[in-house]
Amino acid sequence: MALSRRAVDFNKEILIGEIGALAGAPLFGVIGSLIISRPDVISTFTVLGSILGGFLSWFITRIYDERKEEEFSAKKLARKLSLYTPAAFLVSILIGYPVVFFVTRTLSMRDNITAFSSLMGELSGFVIFLILINTYRYVLLKYFNKML
Repeated sequence: MALSRRAVDFNKEILIGEIGALAGAPLFGVIGSLIISRPDVISTFTVLGSILGGFLSWFITRIYDERKEEEFSAKKLARKLSLYTPAAFLVSILIGYPVVFFVTRTLSMRDNITAFSSLMGELSGFVIFLILINTYRYVLLKYFNKML
């Protein structure tokens, strides 16, 4: 698949979303550890911080990129989101966030460095998410002629 401007923007949006998730994951992980210093609580808070930070930064970037296009409309944005959001949600919930949870939990049981455990968990989940969501984008474009 040729690298298009939309493909670059798509991955830029995901990367900026990940930066938000990387900020939210350790922040919420540390908050969780202040409440109860148990690996399960820290891991759960890490996932929540990742979801919140990632979604907000991704969505703001997506709207910005859509507004840069000449034909921006809420209807067009909604149509693209209706293709992206269910797939991103399923990949995240079924694969990405369990990886975040278990990597964070495993590392926080070995070390007591909450921020490091949270960051490594988040990065592991992100790499898997990025590969799977780009595969989905490629299949949509190649076989269904739908662009995200």
